[in-house]
Amino acid sequence: MKKILLDINNAYIFFCASLYLGLFWSLHFFWFPSYPSTLTVDNYYDAIIPQTTTATQFFFITIPIMAIAIVVMMISEWKGKLRWVPLAWIPGLLLPVIVQQLFIEKVNDQFAAGVTDPVLLQELLQEWMFLNDIRWIILSIMWGITMYFFIAKAHQKTDSTQKTITSSTMTYEAV
Repeated sequence: MKKILLDINNAYIFFCASLYLGLFWSLHFFWFPSYPSTLTVDNYYDAIIPQTTTATQFFFITIPIMAIAIVVMMISEWKGKLRWVPLAWIPGLLLPVIVQQLFIEKVNDQFAAGVTDPVLLQELLQEWMFLNDIRWIILSIMWGITMYFFIAKAHQKTDSTQKTITSSTMTYEAV
C-alpha cells in the first residue's frame, strides 16, 4: 500500500509538471507570437485577464499540494540515488512562483486596471511574455528532471528484476 501511495504522490508531481509544461509551451509557441500584432487596447483584456485569473485560482490549489508531494518524495528518496530530484524541485517550483508573485502580478494588475495607451500595452506585453518565458524555461527543465526520475525508477526496477532472474537461474543451474 505504501508503494502505491508513493506512486500516486510522484504521479501527481509529474501531472503538475506536465500541466505546467503544456501551459507554458502553449503560451510560448501558440499565443505569444501573435500577441504583439493582434492585441490592442480594445481587445487585450479578454485575451489575458480571464485566463490569468482562472490559472491563478487553479494553481493556488495545485501548487501547495505539489509542494507537499515534493516533501513526501524527498523523504521517500532521501537515502536513494534520486534524492536530487525533489531537491531540484525546491527551486524549480519556488522560482516560478516568485517570478509570478513579484513581477508578473504587477503587470497583471496594470492589465486588469485597464491600459489605454497602445505603446504602454506593447511594453507590458513584452515584459509579461519575457517573464513567462523565464518560467517556461525553468518548468521545461523541471519536466525533464521529473521524466528522468520516472525513467530511472523504471531502470532500477528492471535492473532489480534482471538480477533476481539471473540469481534464480544461477541457483537453478547449480542444482
